[in-house]
Amino acid sequence: MSEWRDAVRRELERFRRDTGSPCVSRQELLDQALPRFERQFSDAKTPEQTMSRVLQELRDRDEIEFVDRGLYEIHTLSYEDGRPTSDVDEGNEAPYRAEEYDTVVGARSLPASFRRAALERYERRCPVSGVDHAALLDVAHVLPWSDYPAHRLDPTNVLVLDRTHHAAFDRGLFTLDASLTLRTNPSLDTACRTLRRTLLDAEGSTVSLPSTATLDTSHLTERNDSLTWFSG
Repeated sequence: MSEWRDAVRRELERFRRDTGSPCVSRQELLDQALPRFERQFSDAKTPEQTMSRVLQELRDRDEIEFVDRGLYEIHTLSYEDGRPTSDVDEGNEAPYRAEEYDTVVGARSLPASFRRAALERYERRCPVSGVDHAALLDVAHVLPWSDYPAHRLDPTNVLVLDRTHHAAFDRGLFTLDASLTLRTNPSLDTACRTLRRTLLDAEGSTVSLPSTATLDTSHLTERNDSLTWFSG
């Protein structure tokens, strides 16, 4: 079984490297890796089921994390044949491609599995407004998408916000400090009752994040240093 585990590890590593995303769905992996599994393990009668069992084993070894049904986050992979994780065979195989989701704010394309994982970690709810309809939620980047390409698919660099608050966050109309206190730009002037309730009236309140959220608050500190109106 160690040979199977290493084969699945290599496919997980290829997916993460080719797509840049640490999150993968079982179906995405199966659709693109199955032909290689069938060639490598020609005697296997049910490679799909074997791959599923191996994913469970890797989860038990803390090499991947179960986020939601059929959805995993890839952590550190430890090959049993001694090969380093950077040494992944490519051969003539086509690179992995992740199904993409287009965000409304900023017209950005994100791997759909990455967005789905973020929504699950935030319990499909905007912690600022309370909006809990998945179609109205976006993945907002704390360190800006354009300035920090290395953090575009970093799970610790995202908040899940509804689309209105995502736009307000990107435009510096509010932020969170390192203790998750909501801070509102003093220049914000609005007659919108929702924005008054969630941003103006809530100034100074603590925003509660789910225990499963993976936000790195040091990213908030770095972001806030660039806001001319923010004072720690």
